[in-house]
Amino acid sequence: MERSQPGFPQQAMPTAQSVLWRPAIQELASPDSDLSPIFIAQRALAAVEDHVHSAPRQALLGFLVGRVFEDAGQPYLVVHGAIRVPQVIVGGATEGLVAQSLAAAQRVIRPEDGVVVGWYKSDPGGTVELSPQDHAAHVRHFHEPWQVAMIVTPGPPQTSRGGFFRPTGDLDSPTPYLSFYELLDGETFRDGWKQPRVLWINYWSPDPAVWRVNRATTPRPARLTPFQRPSGSRRSGPTVLPGDERHDSGPRWRGLPRIPWQWGAAAVVALAAVVGAVLLGIRIGLGTASAPMTTTAAPVEAADTTPVRSPEAAAMDLVRRAIETYRTRAKLFGSHQATCDDLAPAFSDVDEQWLHYTLAAPQTAPEDTTTATPQGRLAADVDEVESDFERSGCPRP
Repeated sequence: MERSQPGFPQQAMPTAQSVLWRPAIQELASPDSDLSPIFIAQRALAAVEDHVHSAPRQALLGFLVGRVFEDAGQPYLVVHGAIRVPQVIVGGATEGLVAQSLAAAQRVIRPEDGVVVGWYKSDPGGTVELSPQDHAAHVRHFHEPWQVAMIVTPGPPQTSRGGFFRPTGDLDSPTPYLSFYELLDGETFRDGWKQPRVLWINYWSPDPAVWRVNRATTPRPARLTPFQRPSGSRRSGPTVLPGDERHDSGPRWRGLPRIPWQWGAAAVVALAAVVGAVLLGIRIGLGTASAPMTTTAAPVEAADTTPVRSPEAAAMDLVRRAIETYRTRAKLFGSHQATCDDLAPAFSDVDEQWLHYTLAAPQTAPEDTTTATPQGRLAADVDEVESDFERSGCPRP
């Protein structure tokens, strides 16, 4: 991984708009002299929770996106988004999956969205501890002192646990829990009161302004899925290809990745069980930590009556064209007039255009995503393309 350059943007720590969380078991906690405080935005927590709860019995993996700032010479980390990895961790092989997927995840993040600042995994067993494989994954692939590892459990609020870590040294080195700040949004920070999202029973907050709620009865916020589609639907977005080592300037998105043969049949079964639910989280909660900029509109010189198409509509048209191209080649393939080399690029183009459409679509969309809506029909058509390509027997590009 490329080392960061010295010096970070200057910005005061947002402690006033945050809730400090400390490990409940002090013997497991790190000293208060941590050199890089951690702030995680509530939208990033929501994205991680949504991924973890999509397959509560599986060990899932993702990457944390954010930025590093500096306040009076002290760097601190702000996590404001998350990216899902479309495979499950099989047999505790965290290091192998991180090695396969990290480069592809880094390529898909635009500079204005930040950088990979760490990774997260779910722990269905509820121990919330770093395994030797977890430790090795962090030490080998996350070299910056401010990068973090996050572990969460998918249990109900009254039993959920979590933790932040910065493992260093050899695999036997102790890895204490880290304190962190939950960065509140505008709706959960008002009139001097703070309403946190974190409900981990192994952390506590000394902040007297925390809005105390009944943790046992407070429902979880609505899950974040693109277009509000059910979490089990096959397409919440294209998937990033672990191990894709292209060196062109743009991100390359493909269909579901092939699992390394060393993992064996167990990996295939595990992936099939959650293939629809653990698709890559495409920029859910991504955004800069800085305050929004305001601009002054230029005076309008003349009225322009030409209809202006929204980015979403234009991207939708490109998806439809890619689907039509695929269907044409699929007919030729079915009549033995085309080969897999002809069909695979058309399939990849559908995935790529679907990515662009998903990014262009608004974060808040109508709840009705059945085939009665344009979004629902488009998603169904993309699903049909994927099913057809799977039946073709062609290797995935």
